[in-house]
Amino acid sequence: ALRGDVQRFARHRFASKVFEHALALCSDEEQNSLAFQVLARPGMVVALACHNFGINIVRALLDLPRMSKQVQMLLVNSRSRVSKDKFGSELMLELGLGKQQPKRMLDLTRELGLAERIEYDATVASIAIAGA
Repeated sequence: ALRGDVQRFARHRFASKVFEHALALCSDEEQNSLAFQVLARPGMVVALACHNFGINIVRALLDLPRMSKQVQMLLVNSRSRVSKDKFGSELMLELGLGKQQPKRMLDLTRELGLAERIEYDATVASIAIAGA
């Protein structure tokens, strides 16, 4: 049933969970069949990596030893597109292929309370002074 419309099911909120479990639990033959259907469509892995439900399918493909290298190559070749996306950049960081954005560090300090913020600023200043 999943082979009927692979792209649609891989992006569907509930069907993507079934797809993900099929990639993890089915026989090798079934896993390969489903994986090849995803990999056969140009740009599908990259599109799924940039989708909130599709990203789990890409993670499941990365867990398959026979498919992992090919999926990683597709992601590396499309690094600029994938890294610009919220979900794709998260995946690239997980794979060690992305860069941590300084903006995230600033967002974390903004979420600290006032006392924690003062303590954080003092720690940063003392590290800067010690390093100089």
